[in-house]
Amino acid sequence: MDRVFGAIVPRAVDALDPDELIERLDLDQVIARLDLDAALARIDVDALIARIDVNALIAGVDVDGMVRGVDVDGLIQRVDVDALVQRVDVDALIQRVDVDALMQRVDVDALMARVDISALMTRVDLDAVLAQVDIPLLVARAGIDQIVRDATTGLAARTLDLARRQVLGIDVVALGLVDKALRRRPLEVVGADGERPVPQGRPAGPLGRLIGFVIDSVVVSTLFGLGVSLAASLWELFFDTSFDPSRNEGSPWLIGFGAWWFVYLWISLSVAGRTLGKGIVGLRVVAADGGPLGPGRAALRVLAFPFSFVLGLGFVPAILGRNRRALHDYVAGSREIVDWGARDASLPAPLTQWIEARS
Repeated sequence: MDRVFGAIVPRAVDALDPDELIERLDLDQVIARLDLDAALARIDVDALIARIDVNALIAGVDVDGMVRGVDVDGLIQRVDVDALVQRVDVDALIQRVDVDALMQRVDVDALMARVDISALMTRVDLDAVLAQVDIPLLVARAGIDQIVRDATTGLAARTLDLARRQVLGIDVVALGLVDKALRRRPLEVVGADGERPVPQGRPAGPLGRLIGFVIDSVVVSTLFGLGVSLAASLWELFFDTSFDPSRNEGSPWLIGFGAWWFVYLWISLSVAGRTLGKGIVGLRVVAADGGPLGPGRAALRVLAFPFSFVLGLGFVPAILGRNRRALHDYVAGSREIVDWGARDASLPAPLTQWIEARS
């Protein structure tokens, strides 16, 4: 039997035409009848991989030819970059980056050594950079003008306050001695806390009044002299005749000087409650009830002011009186107080400590 099949099978195989056989096969029906899961289950994948010679497989791959055959431009054009970027989870990517480890691996010294600073600075167009800088805006945002203004005004204010404190301190001591000699309790202005005496708002002292009057006298005399000189120049310009004020009688000039004093004091007290001299010393004239003085009271005060100079008697109540009001203050219903404007008045530190120790 074996001999029979051994003789028949080779002849039958030789008689088969493989090409005709393949053409007559219905591959779709063959594949449909195959149980791929059962076939794959019978394959020993580990043994199959173990029999693959990877080195020989890689050696047989023509990488250069493969790369040459790739149309890189066409490949890049077919990549949808936007869709690719949208699918990337940037937050998750950043969270997975170990920044500390990354920075530790950076050799900063080597990186800086490779930077050519001279070449870098040469390539920077400083003129173009400065042309794009908004200097006024930069100065405004930096507050340089305000810094200079604050420094200047701050220095002037501190110097002025220092002088005011010395004058105020002398007045406080002098009036305190007067009150002690008259055996009466000093009149103090109570602070906002209801207990602590404060210099702000207390009656003006004799030294402050005197210095303010001296400053006003210099200002009035200077302005009057400048006005007379200007009037003489205009007279000579328009009338072509010489005008010498010193050759005229003194009475008209005395009346004019007095009128100028009146205008200066009246307008200053009506508008601001203080003249230039009083403002420098830190004094203000108010009504007896503490309200604004007003033009009427200011005019009465200025008209009565010269009578206080008669033997100096008009200023005696400003020193010995309990309310420190002079004759012209009683006539006008006014009083003169310490007022430094936006800043609170203060005494010299040693005097403040002495007063606090006694209180």
